[in-house]
Amino acid sequence: MLPKFRNAWKRVTSAFALAAAGFGGVGLVGVTAAPAHAATTMMNLAYALDNAGYVRVVDVATSTIIDSIPVGTNPTRIVASPDRHTAYVLNNGGYSYGNTVSVIDAATGTVTHTIPVCGGPETEALKPDGSQLWVGCDSSGVTVIDTATATVVRTFTAPLAINSLVFGPDGARAYGGYTDHTKINPYAIVAFALPGSDFGTYMAPQYGVGLVTSPDGAALFFGEQSYDSIGVINPSTGYISNVIELNGPTDGGVLNPAGTDIYYCVNGTYIADVNVAKRFVTRYLTTPCGSGHYTPGSLSVTPDGNTLYADLGSGGISVIDIASGTVTATIPTGARLSRPTAAVAMVQAALVPAVRAVSPGQGPEAGDGTVTITGGPFLGGGGVTAVSFGGVPAASFTVDSDTQITAVAPAQTFRTVDITVTNGNGTSAVGAADEYTYLEAPPIISNLTPGSGVSSGGTSVVITGTDLSTTKEVFFGGTAAASFTVDSDTQVTAVTKAQTNGTVDVSVTNSAGISTPVPGSRFTFFSPVPVVTAVSPAAGSTLGGDTVTITGTRFTGTFRVTFGGIAVPYTLDSDSQITVVTPPWSSAMTPAGPAGSVGLVDVLVTTDVGTSAVSTADQYDYVAPA
Repeated sequence: MLPKFRNAWKRVTSAFALAAAGFGGVGLVGVTAAPAHAATTMMNLAYALDNAGYVRVVDVATSTIIDSIPVGTNPTRIVASPDRHTAYVLNNGGYSYGNTVSVIDAATGTVTHTIPVCGGPETEALKPDGSQLWVGCDSSGVTVIDTATATVVRTFTAPLAINSLVFGPDGARAYGGYTDHTKINPYAIVAFALPGSDFGTYMAPQYGVGLVTSPDGAALFFGEQSYDSIGVINPSTGYISNVIELNGPTDGGVLNPAGTDIYYCVNGTYIADVNVAKRFVTRYLTTPCGSGHYTPGSLSVTPDGNTLYADLGSGGISVIDIASGTVTATIPTGARLSRPTAAVAMVQAALVPAVRAVSPGQGPEAGDGTVTITGGPFLGGGGVTAVSFGGVPAASFTVDSDTQITAVAPAQTFRTVDITVTNGNGTSAVGAADEYTYLEAPPIISNLTPGSGVSSGGTSVVITGTDLSTTKEVFFGGTAAASFTVDSDTQVTAVTKAQTNGTVDVSVTNSAGISTPVPGSRFTFFSPVPVVTAVSPAAGSTLGGDTVTITGTRFTGTFRVTFGGIAVPYTLDSDSQITVVTPPWSSAMTPAGPAGSVGLVDVLVTTDVGTSAVSTADQYDYVAPA
């Protein structure tokens, strides 16, 4: 096989202008988002390209899709900057549309720039220092982008279409594969000259694809589809030094972070582990890695070198443990992943959780309702430390998965609040999707102070209870209060109107309903009896005939005034004053004082409601004349 390979190669000079760039292409790369604050907890994420025009964000810990980033048409390649803060997505939309690079800020998960490039972009690569991004196109063009300014600084017109790019570890030499649609052998590999040169050399194998350079730059590996093998080129001579049999077609390999092994998907049915130093297959992983027989998928390797991601086409993305060769998870196609397009990039970011929906979106003020919160990520970032309803901690919560939390709502007053989730990186931003409404409950009356008042009305009554903040009406029996004031959610002060004597139920109405009668909501109306507050003068002759003024309250309706139980004539001056002429003292009078004080009597006033109560204020003392 080796002689046949060598005979298939020839060295020629190409007037093809390209300068050395950086690493790039299909494969697994790491992106580290700039930390949001000192206490951030980095999360491992995978950016999976979906031909529906999205980057699907996968939480590596759970292999679940937690977010989507819209990019351009038909995204086909992704590469990360050396500092792992930025990802570049190549959008191959065709000659008439698309043809862009989407620049994603890993810290925020958003596209910050969309840069037009040459027609039919097929491959991309970064300079090792990350200063420039090079894009090779099917239209025989190469676009050079300054990554600091996200602007195109140079454009090449190549003789042939570029389908792959890779660079030596020092960035001084670049290698590219191109397609010649007019020749029998459509694929070739070119060694591009140093930066600034307009010329390079190329050699033309049959169907060479998927370029990988060794860490020391001494070997260039490529997939030779015509012979179901891997060819190894010595870059210093430009000739093939080794041929590695695969027994099936491959679409290119991926180098592990240690630089010791290259993994190739062969036939779409198994993975070949090629040792870089020894130049042969050390083992096979009998794990499907493509979309079907003879349809190899692209592989990506995690930064720790322990896991492979394989593009299965309509079958989704397979997560493979390298040590055991077993599939540990599958990210299926469906509503959130239409069809992966080969490229998967591993990224790291200090993600704050997001709340995208709550169900149900309402519940009682008493709380205790179970609420399902969807969004994520909920497992990373040090784990969820708090779930709050408008700043009030949930009564309890359970993290069901990376995308779901079940929480029990705490008790709160009638209002709409934002449900937030907090992890080690921060608290979710608020928005309409996280809103939860506490439904107003019918009011409850627990107590009235005072519990009784005069039937003439005007009594100020403090009503205590719950859910009183939106009180619309207050009734004493069937009569509306003269007025009321909402003091708080637990207190209303109402003033009674005149009513007949008796006990009634006080009710409060809000938008949710009317309070239910309870013992504490009963109010008694009564008619007031008169009260004597003073007698002036408070003493007089036992012979009588003295004019005395009686002051007090509620004298209207008086029909009897007594001195020691003996009725006397009187004049009702007002509701608060009565004038009388004292009768002579009589032994028939009931004394008010202690034994021996026979001259001290009570002056009482009787109305149609009742008789004033006995007190020291109503006493009159009969004294013997001098």
